[in-house]
Amino acid sequence: MQRINHLISLVSALLVLFLAGSAFFLSFESLKDLAVQIGIADPIAWLYPAIIDGAIIVFSLSVLRANLTRERTVYPWVLVSGFTLLSVVLNIIHAHQELLAQFLAAIPPVALFLSFELLLAQLKETAVRLEAQNSLAEIVREIRIKESELDMLIQNRTETIEKLEGEIERLTEQKGQLKTEIQVHSNGNSGSKAPQSDTIGRARRQRTTKKQEAIQQLLAIIRTKPNATLSEFAVEIGRSKSTVGGYLSELQVAGSIEKYEFGWRVLHDVKE
Repeated sequence: MQRINHLISLVSALLVLFLAGSAFFLSFESLKDLAVQIGIADPIAWLYPAIIDGAIIVFSLSVLRANLTRERTVYPWVLVSGFTLLSVVLNIIHAHQELLAQFLAAIPPVALFLSFELLLAQLKETAVRLEAQNSLAEIVREIRIKESELDMLIQNRTETIEKLEGEIERLTEQKGQLKTEIQVHSNGNSGSKAPQSDTIGRARRQRTTKKQEAIQQLLAIIRTKPNATLSEFAVEIGRSKSTVGGYLSELQVAGSIEKYEFGWRVLHDVKE
């Protein structure tokens, strides 16, 4: 359907251009002959119709430009109307005294005016449509940019939240450990304190060892898959995402790793 509309517009523009050219030629010949009749030399007589009918075209283009730039069109329209009327009067003067001849003589300049104005109206409509399409394309481009910025912001916020969750879980574990130690020291008698302390110490060492092993595994994975997600890290080392987030935060604070545009980078190993 759109191709048909384009074809119709093209054919219409060509026909209008043909009518304008035909009217210009007929009026041109009449005004040139009139100039010769009043004593203008034949080699330069063509300048008179070029000035009069050419002015109609030039001033009509000025109207189109003023419309597109949203300027006042009163003065260009006055010029177009004035020179069209002048062309009509001169064509009538050139004709014979019969009314029919005068009527026919007035047709070319009027047809030139109407056909050229119709052509300019079509050009204006095309220009307005193209401007609207360009504006729409610019709006769509800006929307995509804003969507990309929003996605990036959401991703950064999500990573921050996951890190905070990891820190909260780690602190919660430490809190539970401290409560357990306090209860053991408060409720246990002197004879049972030593074994309980040994048990707690062994449990601490085991947790520390497991944590160090998990961190070493995490560092190894970062070296091979620096752009892996938090979920992928968690699956690889068998920990929750929040725990992995806590490990990453600790390593980042310790200066062992750093985050860059495409993922993580290991700066140095963690001493066990």
